[in-house]
Amino acid sequence: MNRVLGKRFPRQIRADLFRYSSLFLMIVLCMYIVISLVDAAEIVIRGTVNNQIENHLEDGQITVFSALTKDQLEQIRDTGVVMEPHFSYDLTLEDGSVLRIFQNREQVDTVELDDGREAETVDEIVLEKRYCEEHGIHTGDLIRIASHEVKVTGIGSVVDYDAPLRKLSDSAVDSRIFGLGFMTAQGYELFREIGNAGSEDLTYAFILKDVMSSDDLKQMIRDFPFDYRSVDDPYYREMLDDTYGKKDEITDGINKLADGSLELYDGASELKDGSAELKDGMKELYEGTSELKDGTRELKEGMNTLLEGSGELCTGTGVLAESMGNYVPGLDSVYEGSVTLNNGIQAAENGAVQLDDGAKDLKKGVWEAYEGSAELDDGAESLYEGAGELRDGILELKEQSDEVLEKLFSKSPDNITAFLLKEDNLRIGGASGDIEINKTIGMVAGIIVIILFTYVLSVFVINQIREESSVIGALYALGVRKRDLVKHYIFLPTLISFLGGLTGAAVGLSGFGSSWQMSDSYAYYSIPVFDRIIPPYLLVYAILMPPLVSVLVNFLVINKSLSRTALSLIRNEQKVSRGKDIRLPDMPFMRKFTLRQMLRERRIAFTVMAGMFIALMIFMLGMDCYVLCKSVGELSSRDTGYRYMYTYKYPTKEVPEGGEACYVTSLKKTLYGYTLDVTVMGIDRDNPYFDVTPVKGKNRIVASDAVSARYNVGVGDQLVLTDNASDISYAFTVAEVVPYSVGLTVFMDIESMRELFGEDEDYYNVVLAGEELKIEEGRLYAVTTKEDIDRASGIFTELMAPMVTMLIVMSAIIFCIVMYLMTSVMIKRAEFGISLVKIFGFNGREVRKLYLDGNRLVVIVGALISIPAAKWIIDSLFPIFIANVACSMHLEYTWYHYVGLFAAIILIYSLISLVITRKINRVTPAEVLKNRE
Repeated sequence: MNRVLGKRFPRQIRADLFRYSSLFLMIVLCMYIVISLVDAAEIVIRGTVNNQIENHLEDGQITVFSALTKDQLEQIRDTGVVMEPHFSYDLTLEDGSVLRIFQNREQVDTVELDDGREAETVDEIVLEKRYCEEHGIHTGDLIRIASHEVKVTGIGSVVDYDAPLRKLSDSAVDSRIFGLGFMTAQGYELFREIGNAGSEDLTYAFILKDVMSSDDLKQMIRDFPFDYRSVDDPYYREMLDDTYGKKDEITDGINKLADGSLELYDGASELKDGSAELKDGMKELYEGTSELKDGTRELKEGMNTLLEGSGELCTGTGVLAESMGNYVPGLDSVYEGSVTLNNGIQAAENGAVQLDDGAKDLKKGVWEAYEGSAELDDGAESLYEGAGELRDGILELKEQSDEVLEKLFSKSPDNITAFLLKEDNLRIGGASGDIEINKTIGMVAGIIVIILFTYVLSVFVINQIREESSVIGALYALGVRKRDLVKHYIFLPTLISFLGGLTGAAVGLSGFGSSWQMSDSYAYYSIPVFDRIIPPYLLVYAILMPPLVSVLVNFLVINKSLSRTALSLIRNEQKVSRGKDIRLPDMPFMRKFTLRQMLRERRIAFTVMAGMFIALMIFMLGMDCYVLCKSVGELSSRDTGYRYMYTYKYPTKEVPEGGEACYVTSLKKTLYGYTLDVTVMGIDRDNPYFDVTPVKGKNRIVASDAVSARYNVGVGDQLVLTDNASDISYAFTVAEVVPYSVGLTVFMDIESMRELFGEDEDYYNVVLAGEELKIEEGRLYAVTTKEDIDRASGIFTELMAPMVTMLIVMSAIIFCIVMYLMTSVMIKRAEFGISLVKIFGFNGREVRKLYLDGNRLVVIVGALISIPAAKWIIDSLFPIFIANVACSMHLEYTWYHYVGLFAAIILIYSLISLVITRKINRVTPAEVLKNRE
């Protein structure tokens, strides 16, 4: 029997060739898109992983003010961590584009060359591939850098610039104005000197190899001694001289005071010892002068006695000379001698008196000196004790001042300026992250679309069963089993689904499939050409999913239709529609008939509405992409009131004339597995470039509508942002939401922001201006112009245009085919009724009104329901689709978008109705005779 039934398949296919071929082509188209989308995602994801492994992707990078010493690098490498310098600087070329120059890499984030070789001499360079594509540069070409010609020896890409963003806060890649270059060490140094380069970026990339955590490495580098005065950059030293230089002056002054107090204490100690010795010496001297005084007194007394004796001798010799002078010869001489002796003794006695008086005065003076030395000793003792107290006091002052200075300068000159892990780096894995969501969406969307089309096939089969009811009843009466008929009617839809899935997979996995789908990734991201792969699970999905879904859907639908009795089928008894029991209000016959017809064909009406809903979801996805890209460009341009934004690395004390000072920092927020930069901008209340009134308070922010929509926060809600470099999270309260679409931005009062982040009351790091300012290039990180923002914003529209077109066209095709096929089925089912009403004298226009106006109502009601429902669902899912893009998310349609969409749906239905009218016209009154029992 199966062989006999099988002979009917060619006739069925010939009879309904257009229907089956349309559904076959739609299944092919849908499976092609799904398979190519998922396969492209797999190629990019797996290729990215392999590329990262082969080229030694970093675990993170750390940027410092002063290059680490060889000893410090050796200490890090001794732990097992691989660390390589990735120093760079930006050079502006003659065409206005910027090249970021690196040295050749050997260990981390190595270059994957698509063509050529590495630079080997000072005048050779390897360029990043997307920059070359945008500028038409090929291997062997000469380019001019800083008035020197350099030969391009290679073209390639690096894994840490998968998305070559110039700044992490950029919302889009623009390879027309930014690229990378890799040179030898000599070439790097040469062009840094002669190329008028901006400040050098001192970044180290590291691979942890599981020997320590990233936090441990960061702390290890923080613990390294760092003298900011050793930094070569004069602007950096100037900046820190104004801050930490004051700390050093205070510290040096207190250190000198402490050293002086120690010297004073040592001197007082020596003075104390010397004064004690002086006192003891003076005491001994006083004792000696006392003995001297006693001796002089005895000498004076002896001399006095001798003087008295010599006086008596003189008197006696004088008397004797007078009385016996004539009798004793030489007695006169004796007398004269005695007189001389007496005179000498008299003089000696006078000297002894004077000596005694001198000894007395000496004794008195020595006593006074002794008393002075005693007082000096007491003073030296006091001085020693005072110097000790002064020393202790100054040392305590030094200790306390060090503590105070540490608190006042809590952000001591830290050598780390930025710390970025690979999972937080938007430049890494951008392509795979962007396309990863395509896998899940593609697989789920494929199942939904296949369910829709297999259900459409089941409707055809049910109609066929209805038409062949009497034959099926006769077969039942002859003993044919139900399961054989179920297999028979399921076979053709299953075969179409299988062949459609297989053909779609073949095309999707070919060069017209995944390669075309990946073209957007290759045209935007800087990635090598990945090897093609065919995931086994994708083959199983493409080959087995469509027929399995078809079997399941058709069995559930067909089984019930084949469960009737043989007699019921032979008589072609039709199930009484429950719509018949619905009471309709009094109304004209034509309108009531139309409503009854619509209720009878509610299965088809449901299928039409389901197909319309799925088509509208695809359409809304494309339109949301278009509206987003358009709004990003227009609103970013509108909200950028300044013409120049100068981002400072080393701000000056005074804001340049004509500039408006701001304080800007970037914090991070993670959502859906992606970490994006949120710009915190501190501004004054009278800033002319923003229509924003900041709110006082260290935890109060004004959120842009871009941030509000992306993170679903409103007035009064808390927004937690994280500073990964310092491991600090900040909880802000949203005080107001304002329209601003340049990236993800929140605003703060600049004074409150300075207080929150511990900056000086006049600190700023960004200057906005309406005209170009003369600022030393060495002080700046970057200069962003309004033209740069406009150009970057327009990239989205260019890149997304092919996908938007594909989605919109695909949605229109699905809607047209589902609408046409279902309406055709309905007309086929209603051929008896159409023939009958023609017998009753209804003209063609009235017949169309009776049988097509109901569908028009279904389409109108379905459109009114499906348009807002599809819009709401896609808008809800859209943040997931762009979770890795730091941009605003304005998805609002204008009123004419909705009106135009509704009008397009009605127009498409009207065109389909014109085609269907031809089918109605072909139905003749003789059709009634074909259906009699």
